Amino acid sequence: MVKKTPAYKNKLKAMELERTGGVTNKKKGNKQLNKQLVEDLSKELELQIKGAEKPSLWELLDVRVILLPYTMGKVKQKPYSWEDASYLTRRSLGVPFDSWRDIGESTKDDLVQRRLWVKANLDSYRAEMRKESKRRR
Repeated sequence: MVKKTPAYKNKLKAMELERTGGVTNKKKGNKQLNKQLVEDLSKELELQIKGAEKPSLWELLDVRVILLPYTMGKVKQKPYSWEDASYLTRRSLGVPFDSWRDIGESTKDDLVQRRLWVKANLDSYRAEMRKESKRRR
């Protein structure tokens, strides 16, 4: 599609005139030569149009879908930011946002450090809280 645009054709003609020294030959025998010259020039002409280049293997949707589990595994291995970890902790505990705001910073830090969004950590935390509440009675 790009090769059919007038801007592309004008650039090719300018390069052809530059190569031949400004002389054009309109004989029928030179048509084959001109086609070959145009092909050579089009290889040299760099397209500065976004999206005109061939997609790489990683840009294809099928490849991305196939690699999605691998990519998600990589993302899970990265540490969460404090805001993300705080959100995950709040959601796993089922605490509303307003209540979470009222909790002290040291308590929030302790809960976030326990990584309660991991099910095993949450279960052990709840068991610990049950034992503590039984001791208070």
